[in-house]
Amino acid sequence: MKSINARLDEMTKKLSSKELFESKGLGNEINFHIFDYDPEDEYIVREYLDNYLLKKEKLNIKVFDIYDIIIDILKEKGFLEKVFDFEKKKGAKSVNEIISKTLGIGSNNDLIMRKIKNEIEPNQIILITGIGKCYGIVRGHTILNNLHSIVINNPLIMFYPGNYDGQSFKLFNRLENDNYYRAFQFVGRK
Repeated sequence: MKSINARLDEMTKKLSSKELFESKGLGNEINFHIFDYDPEDEYIVREYLDNYLLKKEKLNIKVFDIYDIIIDILKEKGFLEKVFDFEKKKGAKSVNEIISKTLGIGSNNDLIMRKIKNEIEPNQIILITGIGKCYGIVRGHTILNNLHSIVINNPLIMFYPGNYDGQSFKLFNRLENDNYYRAFQFVGRK
């Protein structure tokens, strides 16, 4: 098994290659990739992104932290404090459902997707992070399914704290998720 640091180094090399923009899948499928990692490596991955990868000047990278997007939308709508109060009264599960409805996840008015769509530029590499932080509100496969019509010409890499086997996700290496087979593992673990 490769170490997380070796995989991150390999990822950086792949991000610098022109093949990434050429969508070299089996049948030139969508250019979506998953960088899965063990949940205990979360802080290593975050630090690598923040302190190394995002400082590489030659890479045109745009990061979308789904959790941060959710918080920003709730603040913009004036709902964040209300969410905290509601959670105290009704619990996390109820508040997660309210947040999902407020965000319109999966609808034609999905506020997360709208925010991403408005900020994407040509020739950017799109990185999706924060999936583990927003567990219970939105799932990784839902984000990817909703991005199919938004991220068309940009390569996309989702950072996933768990396991992706090319067919399905296992969040935190414990929680089975729905199947998703349209993305490629970006850097293998072996």
